[in-house]
Amino acid sequence: MGLDVTAVTVQEEKIYDALIMGAGFGGLHALHRLRQDGFKVMAFEAAADTGGAWYWNGYPGARCDVESLVYCYSFSPIIDAEWRWSERYAGRDEICRYLQWVATRLDLRKDIRFSTKIVKAHFANGDQLWHLQTEHGEVFRARHFISSPGPISTPIMPDIPGLSEYKGQMIHTARWPTPGPDLAGKRVGVIGTGSSGTQLIPLVAEQCAHLYVFMRTRNYYSPARNRPLTDADYEWWKTHRAEIRAKLDKSEVSGGGDIFLDEDIARQPIYTNGADLSRQERLQFLERRWELGGAMVGYAFRDVFTSPEVNADVSDFLRSKVRTFVRDPELAEKLEPGKFPFGTKRPCVGTRYFETFERPNVSLVDVKATPMERLTEKGAVVAGKEYEIDVLILASGFDAVTGALTSIDIRGESGRSLKQVWAEGTASLLGISLVEFPNFYMIGGPGSPSVLTNVVRTNEFQVDWIADLLCEMRKSGNATARVKPRAQQAWTEKVEKAATYGVWGKTDSWYIGANVPGKKRQILAFTGGMLNYRKACNQERDSRFDSYEFSAAP
Repeated sequence: MGLDVTAVTVQEEKIYDALIMGAGFGGLHALHRLRQDGFKVMAFEAAADTGGAWYWNGYPGARCDVESLVYCYSFSPIIDAEWRWSERYAGRDEICRYLQWVATRLDLRKDIRFSTKIVKAHFANGDQLWHLQTEHGEVFRARHFISSPGPISTPIMPDIPGLSEYKGQMIHTARWPTPGPDLAGKRVGVIGTGSSGTQLIPLVAEQCAHLYVFMRTRNYYSPARNRPLTDADYEWWKTHRAEIRAKLDKSEVSGGGDIFLDEDIARQPIYTNGADLSRQERLQFLERRWELGGAMVGYAFRDVFTSPEVNADVSDFLRSKVRTFVRDPELAEKLEPGKFPFGTKRPCVGTRYFETFERPNVSLVDVKATPMERLTEKGAVVAGKEYEIDVLILASGFDAVTGALTSIDIRGESGRSLKQVWAEGTASLLGISLVEFPNFYMIGGPGSPSVLTNVVRTNEFQVDWIADLLCEMRKSGNATARVKPRAQQAWTEKVEKAATYGVWGKTDSWYIGANVPGKKRQILAFTGGMLNYRKACNQERDSRFDSYEFSAAP
């Protein structure tokens, strides 16, 4: 095994049916579902409370870009009936309160070990069990190991010379301290203009003496148009809830969801084929969505990723909107999204983002045209000029989808680590299981559509699928499930083929691992839409999980 068992507790003697890593959206639901099915199960959470990735992302402005009414659980009538969101797009604190309330309301806390990080997870060929070791030296054993650390949870530092030389305060948005820094009177630098930077920049600009935004990627952006939810909204939601959830499950295009609090859009088909409309009709369609705001403006058409012409119209439309926020034409040109297809980098949603760059205390520094040379003790050097900075904020993103798992020593029956296996390419079966790793299941793993969909709803589907597999094994008297190599190869080829259609392969982004030095360039998510993913998973379930080889306990 290779585990350090010098400080194990008596818990090692207790064998669980399943151990879960992570107590965010996926982990909490997995814990609840498996308990309901009568399994003996425990979850481990590195944070002091539940919240998942939201627990750590406490930066000013942190907010979901999927509407609150669908960025939540649907599996529990209790939760549906009792929880009420305050805003169209929930802020980080409210999302954390929601998950903390769920953990309490469903009595899940008694089976969660908080402030407990898993550092090793090895499958032992002798007893055919997973052995998990915590940072405290404890070892736990279980028949099944379910990972739910979150696909966007492992932050990366920017690859800039001299990072260790900087003497000011340096903070990553994904590890925001409590309490946060006092920015009053400070010179602040922000590196990164993705989702976190887009949300953070307007609020930091209001607090600090001067803000330098070091911009490399000019991304597509839509205004959130966030607002409080009303009694009328909730009455509307009760009427349309089942219909809208079914609509999400039938989505044929990547994207987090749809714009729901509008009767006209609610009555539309799941998505409209942009190629069936004239260019003028497409622009009218986009304009209506722009008025409503939110993340789904650009995802209006079923063929936005498969038709370069439709994608070009969406891209041009969003570029043209910059000048509705920014009066200075030279500045607007610098902020216009780059010439890459919409959606091939994650689009951003925010409030007062573009307008912030016209504030007198904000400076835009284009580090795409002139890359940052280095950091110094006092700040950053760009084009030979040193920008003195008191607080440096890194909104530099994540080692997405795989990073949370490859940063842990996870080893299957061959003894090879998951990091070693994935160095050759992120093959999987349905983004859930892997050859060489028996009884190991991923929620939101590579090869699933999670990061391109409403991740909460996709998590729910995957949790139920995994639980159904475990129930089928128990019913048939089997203890171990091994993925058939041919089945994994077939699904991996399907994932790769889906990404060859249309515009997906035209942009470097974290969707293909391009933001992490040394990471293999490969599409990390299934781009074929939730409908096709569900069909594939349901076919596997209907076949009684034919892609696995089962065996009884030794």
